[in-house]
Amino acid sequence: MTKKILVTGRLDNRKETTRLVSIHVDKEVLDWIEENTSGNKQLVFNKLMQEGVKAMNKKSGVVVIEGL
Repeated sequence: MTKKILVTGRLDNRKETTRLVSIHVDKEVLDWIEENTSGNKQLVFNKLMQEGVKAMNKKSGVVVIEGL
């Protein structure tokens, strides 16, 4: 299977641009990342989150999420 995302490099200016937090990530998301990407998984996760935020910002109204 061809990887959909190929990541090279590292986070730039990690101290200035990121903050260490503890989160629980859905196993389906982690499985997708493992199966569809190659390279730095932290960069992949951040890129996917950034793209998701951009998509949500384009929507109008409120999105309700329940019972994940």
